[in-house]
Amino acid sequence: MQQLVTLAAPLTDGSDLKTWVLLVVGNLFAAWLAVRAFRHFVKDDWGGMITMAVGAVFVAGLVWFPDAAKTLLGGLWGKVTGTA
Repeated sequence: MQQLVTLAAPLTDGSDLKTWVLLVVGNLFAAWLAVRAFRHFVKDDWGGMITMAVGAVFVAGLVWFPDAAKTLLGGLWGKVTGTA
């Protein structure tokens, strides 16, 4: 817990806070999805396992590569709306 407080101490800028929250909450959410995928694997629920695994990969991509994910999703949205 001390390390978490030490990491949060220098957060004075909004962009630093956004990055910190994205990393902490995003990693926790990806880990939660991975645990649920493992539970589905144990129960032989293959559809649930694949869904949770794909969700975990998507969240991990947003957490670890936010700029690339923003560019990718912006390009996809541009194709949907016809502006790109």
